[in-house]
Amino acid sequence: GGNTAELPNSTVSGGLDNTASGFYSTVSGGRGSTASGPNSTVSGGYFLTASGFYSTVSGGRLNTASGSYSTVSGGRENTAAGANESTVSGGGDNRAMQTGSTVSGGRGNTASEPDSTVSGGLNNTASGSYSTVSGGENNTASGREQHVP
Repeated sequence: GGNTAELPNSTVSGGLDNTASGFYSTVSGGRGSTASGPNSTVSGGYFLTASGFYSTVSGGRLNTASGSYSTVSGGRENTAAGANESTVSGGGDNRAMQTGSTVSGGRGNTASEPDSTVSGGLNNTASGSYSTVSGGENNTASGREQHVP
């Protein structure tokens, strides 16, 4: 299989089986990746998807940035799907699911409410607006502005 830039203003520069289908979208290397959101970018990696407006996936494996202005920096099987500006920096199986939500790393962590944050650790959840889990294992911050150190 080859690479496909579906629009005159989309770009695929290397790799294998990559597709740039959004207006001004770019895939620069890797394999099996798709930049389908307008102005979206995928930079290498394996089976990555940037489908939100202005979304970015910088590398890794099986990562998805589907929210507008969302970012997944790397790792594996991470998702930044918030309505706007959600971020997963790395790790594995992490989810940032709402506007402004962030998971910095670790594994199996979820930031599921607006402006919620999980800094790392294992299987932690920030499910209250503006809530924070700093790390550790199996912690939950479910109240508004709740902090679990």
